[in-house]
Amino acid sequence: MTSNRSQSGFTLLEVVVALGILTVGVSAAISLFAAGTASHRRAVDKIRAIEISEMVLASLEGSIRDGATVTDLVNSPPWNPQVERWPGIAVEVRYGTISKQQARDKLLVNVKQGRDGARDVSYRTISSEDYIDELLVEIHVRWISRGQGSEEVFRQIVPRMRSIRLPIP
Repeated sequence: MTSNRSQSGFTLLEVVVALGILTVGVSAAISLFAAGTASHRRAVDKIRAIEISEMVLASLEGSIRDGATVTDLVNSPPWNPQVERWPGIAVEVRYGTISKQQARDKLLVNVKQGRDGARDVSYRTISSEDYIDELLVEIHVRWISRGQGSEEVFRQIVPRMRSIRLPIP
């Protein structure tokens, strides 16, 4: 006897293919989610570093405006109380000056070559002691993320000008 009813449902091969496609899709979605989360974490860390550098720079500019010298800033950094509010963050600030003659500074190179072919090279710069009233500030913000040290470096030129406030009587 033959049955004339049509069979409904899926074959075993169709189910296996569908599960394979579903597995590939889910694994791709999970890997994209993991990559997106890591990218978001890096962006948050960099934004935090920017916020800290802006806070340090504002504190530094305020101190310079009030008459602080670089020595004062090195001995007692005015941003330390604010940086302590950011756990796991280390801030290092480096200073430099710009010479008015920087483009015209001379580099003297003295090369002495002996008979055996050995060279003795010495360098000496003749620079101007006349500096522009600006300060080069380099802010290094360091933190540990996922067990690895990370660092962002920010550079800014800050004018060294005195405050124009009236004296307090």
